Amino acid sequence: MMRNLKLKLFSSATKSAPEESEKLAVSAESASNSAHSPESDNSAVGAALDLFEQDVTRIVKGLSLDILEARDRSNSACDRLSNVKGAMQTLVASSEQINAEIAGIAHSTDELSAAANEISATVSTVQERAAATLHSADASASEIESLGAAVNEIGALLNSIAEIATRTNLLALNATIEAARAGEAGRGFAVVAGEVKALSVAAAQSVGAIRTRMEALQRASVVSIENMHRIRHEIGGLTPICGTIADAAQEQRETIADLAARMQVAQGAVSQVTSAVRTVDTMTEEAVAVSLEAGELSNAASNEADDLGRRVVTILRTMPAADRRQHERFPIDLAMRVKTGGEMVSCRSFDVSEGGVLIKPQDKVNLAAGTTYDAEISRIGNVKLRVVNVTQLGTHCCFDWLSDDARQGLARTLETFRTENRPLIERAQKFASDVTEAIENELASRRLGLSALFDTNYEPIPNTDPVQVRTLYLERFETFMPQIIERTLALDPTMTFCIATDRNGYIPVHMKKVSQPQRPGDRAWNHANSRNRRIFDDRAGLLAGRLMRPYLVQSYHRDMGNGVRIPMKEIDVPLNISGRHWGGVRMAYTI
Repeated sequence: MMRNLKLKLFSSATKSAPEESEKLAVSAESASNSAHSPESDNSAVGAALDLFEQDVTRIVKGLSLDILEARDRSNSACDRLSNVKGAMQTLVASSEQINAEIAGIAHSTDELSAAANEISATVSTVQERAAATLHSADASASEIESLGAAVNEIGALLNSIAEIATRTNLLALNATIEAARAGEAGRGFAVVAGEVKALSVAAAQSVGAIRTRMEALQRASVVSIENMHRIRHEIGGLTPICGTIADAAQEQRETIADLAARMQVAQGAVSQVTSAVRTVDTMTEEAVAVSLEAGELSNAASNEADDLGRRVVTILRTMPAADRRQHERFPIDLAMRVKTGGEMVSCRSFDVSEGGVLIKPQDKVNLAAGTTYDAEISRIGNVKLRVVNVTQLGTHCCFDWLSDDARQGLARTLETFRTENRPLIERAQKFASDVTEAIENELASRRLGLSALFDTNYEPIPNTDPVQVRTLYLERFETFMPQIIERTLALDPTMTFCIATDRNGYIPVHMKKVSQPQRPGDRAWNHANSRNRRIFDDRAGLLAGRLMRPYLVQSYHRDMGNGVRIPMKEIDVPLNISGRHWGGVRMAYTI
């Protein structure tokens, strides 16, 4: 873009050269055909400078447009990069969330693997215990079967005892019969036979009871044997199930191990992606910063281009040969009414000359360049105004028609202004003479060198806001200028300030009341109360600093900070030291 701008500057300059040469040639031819005079020289210089101003203005406008286009593109790129940055930040957040989820899954796989190992160990324990239980069941079944055999044997013995009891009972019965036959001799034997019979009956009853219990025990032993066999069968069926569980647990453990390995690989990949995205995010953020900086630089370059045009035009306006204005302008504030759109719009003049008037900027005043309007101007009368141009300063108009009364009223108004301001002009010229004399004395006494006097390497003073600067002559100026300023201020209580400024608007020394030490962090206060050692390169400051005419009367609104602007009338006179133009003096009054 800068290369294109340089090419455009070069092409514009070369393109204008033939036009300038042609006009200069015409001027030269005209001069050769007529008597040579200073007026013709001034006309030729004026024409050349007029061309120069037009070329500079055109180049500055083109440069400013290109810079603004570059700024817009930079801002567009910045917006897109901001969107990319937002997407990258979202991607980073998503990657971090995925990374966290994978870490959680990896942790879960570790827990699952531990659980699988525990299940496998438990199943192994169950298998071992099932085998032991199966062995115990086999042993118990054998013991119960042995018990059943013993019960059968006891049953056989009980049958024998029952048979014995029956025989004993029959024997006792026979004995009783025989004792009865014996009579008294067998009575004792009958008693014994009765006891034996009772014993046999009791034995038979006991055998019956034992037989009942043994039968129940036998039935229980049979059931127990059947249960033990069933338990053994069930335990035997449990063993393959445990084997299946063990195999499944082993397979699960292997699967979890494989999943854990894959999760580690995935986590590493996601970490790399996250790192890459972070790098891209950082690069995007840097690109955004570069785009913003480029936009700021473009704005600064555009402002510099505008400032260049403003400075060039200001310089030309201070040169009599280059000033297209044929008449001297005076900052006269007059009430006006301009007819536009079928109605009279009220407004006020900013300055007035024999050739026209500058109307102050106002929202209701929308006049088109090249159009003629009827107007009424107080103290002058009815006129016709043709709009020449519309700028930030206001609407520039020339008189397209003046009645005799209006022409006389204009002449009276201008003469009145000259008469009223002649003492102020003479006072400013005296102030300029005093400053020149003091500087010449400094040079003559060698307290100040000529190269130091014209130093423009402004060195910023640290920790100042607004920025204050130093020059090589600042220290000497601060020794003699305050007395001259304060002495001149005392001449007129309506005077707002009187100062000396160099060609670039630098004011090394100001009035005492506005030359206070700055307060850290209080920019508004510093702006209004620390106005020394500062550069004021606005239009008014540059016109005063680069003035080459005997004097200039101008009006403007002085910026006091915090949006406060005071209308001022200022008389400027140039300062020439040792035959060189140094700057000028400014003497202002509140309107």
